[in-house]
Amino acid sequence: MLTLLPHFLFSQEVDSLKAILDSDVHDTLKIQTYLELGKAFERNDLDSSLSYLDEALQISERFSSEFPQFKGFVLRAKAAAYLANGSKECFEFYLEAMAVFESLVWNEELTLTQYELAKAYDRASQFHNAIEHYEAVINRNKKDGTEFKMAAAYNNAGLVYYYLRELEKASGILLDGIRYVKTTPDTVNLRAFYMNYGLVLKEQNRYELAKQYMKNALLINEAIGIRGQVALAYTNIGQLLIKQDSLDRAFESLTKGWEISKEINTSGWPTADYYKNVSTIEFYRGNYQKSHDYIEKSVANVPEGTAPQSKGDVYGSLVEKKLVLADSVFVDNPAKQRQLWNEALPYAIEGWELAKQSEAGNVRYRLALGQANLYAKLKDYKKAFEFGKLALEISQDINDQAKTDAIARMSAEFETERIEAQNNLLQETQKRQTAQLKQQRYLIAGALVVLLLIVAIMLIIQRNRLKLKKANAQVEKSLEQKELLLKEIHHRVKNNLQVVSSLLDLQSRGIEDEKALSTFMEGQNRVKAMALIHQKLYQNEDLATIDFAEYAEQLMAELASIYAGSVNVKASVNSTQKANFDIDTAIPLGLILNELISNAYKYAFQEGEGVLSISIEDLGNGKHQLTVSDSGVGLPQDFDLTKAKSLGLRLVRRLSKQLYGSAEYYYEQGSKFIITFTDTLERKAV
Repeated sequence: MLTLLPHFLFSQEVDSLKAILDSDVHDTLKIQTYLELGKAFERNDLDSSLSYLDEALQISERFSSEFPQFKGFVLRAKAAAYLANGSKECFEFYLEAMAVFESLVWNEELTLTQYELAKAYDRASQFHNAIEHYEAVINRNKKDGTEFKMAAAYNNAGLVYYYLRELEKASGILLDGIRYVKTTPDTVNLRAFYMNYGLVLKEQNRYELAKQYMKNALLINEAIGIRGQVALAYTNIGQLLIKQDSLDRAFESLTKGWEISKEINTSGWPTADYYKNVSTIEFYRGNYQKSHDYIEKSVANVPEGTAPQSKGDVYGSLVEKKLVLADSVFVDNPAKQRQLWNEALPYAIEGWELAKQSEAGNVRYRLALGQANLYAKLKDYKKAFEFGKLALEISQDINDQAKTDAIARMSAEFETERIEAQNNLLQETQKRQTAQLKQQRYLIAGALVVLLLIVAIMLIIQRNRLKLKKANAQVEKSLEQKELLLKEIHHRVKNNLQVVSSLLDLQSRGIEDEKALSTFMEGQNRVKAMALIHQKLYQNEDLATIDFAEYAEQLMAELASIYAGSVNVKASVNSTQKANFDIDTAIPLGLILNELISNAYKYAFQEGEGVLSISIEDLGNGKHQLTVSDSGVGLPQDFDLTKAKSLGLRLVRRLSKQLYGSAEYYYEQGSKFIITFTDTLERKAV
């Protein structure tokens, strides 16, 4: 009942506003009502929100001479609606709203609108634009002697300069903000400045002073009971303690912050950030496997809508940990090393794309350096050198001399390694040619003409061998890339099908009709059956086929967990031989199996007990037989499978025909379905 209360109150508010529109009221009140309706829908239904706001805009334009301010309010509300839904169209409407208020010389609303615009740029990681408008807010307030969003603009501008690694400017503006807040009655705002100034001091390696500011922020937040900021303070102090190599105390502080975040049900980012920080702790402890496992947990917990610089930073950390794990724990295992490098590559590429969206220099540096190291491991020296050079440029931009020197050394190492590899190859080739010439000289010492002929032949053979070796290497590389791509496709298809399944589940929650609800569940089960096949494919070393017996066992277990009456049903899968099928056979066969198992669990075992068995048999010549039998009550005596009207059984018949096979039903102490089918290779031959 409590979960319905917010929706009930929302509906009441909307109905009250609509009732005003239905009455005979002045147009100015209609503008305000449409404006409130637009705001009410801005997070739940963008189209409805914009529709109401457009109505308000049309009326406000008719009264632009009498009440010109309404147009500014409506444009700002439209910008807020677009921002709430992550659309960059918000910037245009904020700028239009600012133009309206500026023309009216209404500086309060102009300043409030410009502050919202700066926040929107900040949220989109367009930090230079954000700085421009935060500083405009500060300067206008100073000029006019006002204080509209003054403290917030100081604090946010300092934080954005911190993101940009312009630490001197960040320090200056945050200290100006602290001095300003101390002149106001609301000194509680010092908590945010103390926290952010502590972050700047941490980057300047002034750890003890940074810790003092962060603890002051923590005390204020605890005193006023803002638990979200308390959690953030513990997290930032934990990160600082890592820098000081106080790993146990860092872990304690980070864990305390994470536990508070869980108690107040904040978004998923604190969990992702916590695992990322614990990964760093394990790295400094030398536990590289644990460090790798924690950063993978961090990646898995990054929520939708996370800012590009934060998500990119997590991906960059994952790349680093995989490289370190390959070079330490698996230094003597080339196959595992290559696996880790290949696993890191898509995160490095996507992380770099995220980093390019962000203007945060440290994130772009981390991703550029990570890609340079990774491509070096993969022997792609050209890309390694390009990203190394790019990392060097970024490092110089953020004025970090230590990292600059490291990048310069790394770039030189890459170039030296590439040249040495070419020289070694040339020397080996020359050695082989010299040995062959010596051997030929001993064999045909007196036949100069024959010797020259043999040398020519051998040179041709050698050239062809090198060409063949190069061609084979290119083919092998192409196959590896295609295999990785195919895995990624199956993974994404599985994820998309899971999203469809989740959407069906969400859609079904509002359905009260049992038949409709059952139909939704059947559809959801079919989607899950197909998703499971794609999951098995990308998890297999052999991407072409799946072990269908193993798939059947997993499908039975999933369906058994859905149907309450299946708890005491004994289920088994038997296969006389290895039953491996490709996706063209596995998908329709999996859907058939899903229908027959679901029907058995739903209808066969009226007393909740019985036996359900599946067998797969190879009949030879590309023919196979799938048998699904149960010890349940069976179907009516006059049941004819060819005339069955249920969607599930009709689907079984059609899919059997699609597989160039047939479906038959018998009663033998329960229902028994026999599906004969032809595998893909034989079907193509036909």
